[in-house]
Amino acid sequence: MKKELLIAFGIYILCVTLLRFLWHLSIVLTLCYLFLSIFVLYRWYTKSNLVFYFIAFVLGPAGEVVAVHGGAWEYSKPFYLIPVWLPFVWGIAALVMKKLSEILITKG
Repeated sequence: MKKELLIAFGIYILCVTLLRFLWHLSIVLTLCYLFLSIFVLYRWYTKSNLVFYFIAFVLGPAGEVVAVHGGAWEYSKPFYLIPVWLPFVWGIAALVMKKLSEILITKG
């Protein structure tokens, strides 16, 4: 249980750290998030997690496209209104949050 909690938090910290240092290198950041996506989908593979990942992969960026198009904010290096890496980080973030909540619920 503790190991999975550390892995989930580690993935979160890695995502934020990669973003902090590689945001200006979109292709490199996209590849990092692609490999991290493969890792989390392999590590936590279930049909439910796969569906959860892809729902976040599509709906998270879709909402951001609407917000950016509406003028709420903008990205400095967008592909089409949003960065190309954004769907991957949405998918990873969704799985990390799901995993963390599952760990904390079963621990309590």
